[in-house]
Amino acid sequence: MLAGFGLLMAVGCGMKNYDYRIEQTLDRIKYERRLDENLNPPVGKGKLEELGIYIRPPKNLTGPTQTFQFAALEPGRFDLENTFLEPERQSLHVLALVERPKAAAKKGAPPQPEAATPRLDPNQFNQEVVELVRNATGAEVDLSQFKQESKQVKGKRQDNSFLAKTVAMEAKELQVYLYGSKASPYKVALIFEYPTSEKNAVAPKIGLCLETFAVGDIARQAFSGGDGEESAEGGEAAGEPGPPI
Repeated sequence: MLAGFGLLMAVGCGMKNYDYRIEQTLDRIKYERRLDENLNPPVGKGKLEELGIYIRPPKNLTGPTQTFQFAALEPGRFDLENTFLEPERQSLHVLALVERPKAAAKKGAPPQPEAATPRLDPNQFNQEVVELVRNATGAEVDLSQFKQESKQVKGKRQDNSFLAKTVAMEAKELQVYLYGSKASPYKVALIFEYPTSEKNAVAPKIGLCLETFAVGDIARQAFSGGDGEESAEGGEAAGEPGPPI
């Protein structure tokens, strides 16, 4: 009797586990369908993939454009200067600095001088982006106004942490997200721009774009068709604390 009872319990637990896996699979399929309905495919075979930055822009945005559309930039200041655009409706501007291993000096070549300032300090990067937004829009925006915001990556053991701020103007809004910390080699700014009347339509797309955002090993796995789960506990985007104010 005890053996029979144990067998029934094992079968019951096995069925529950099977049902749970089926439910999780269906949820994932629904989520992937929602991503495809709201976001473009990831932008690969270019600077984003080269740097290890995975972005799926909101649907109908094309690009990146040949020039950065948000504001004039000092040449060479950023490693990435991309704009994705849907004319007269919405745009996504991306800026990034990525700390990469220094290339070995050629034999006999003089040593390269060190930079005068810490190029990848998160506060410096964040302040530069905020100043860029302020100069481009005339809005009274300051880094101290940004709030910590996390986006849970569905089905994975990590979230993406940002400093976030919505900048309201007369006929349009900006949503600015700053990613990076002292521990991360990645400093990324995502600037979403849209008419105020389109806010309800674009808000879900922006949320999904932020959920699927990835850098480093997780981004490279995503570009190659993997889901990044194996690296979720050790990659750059694995629950990394947000940038300090």
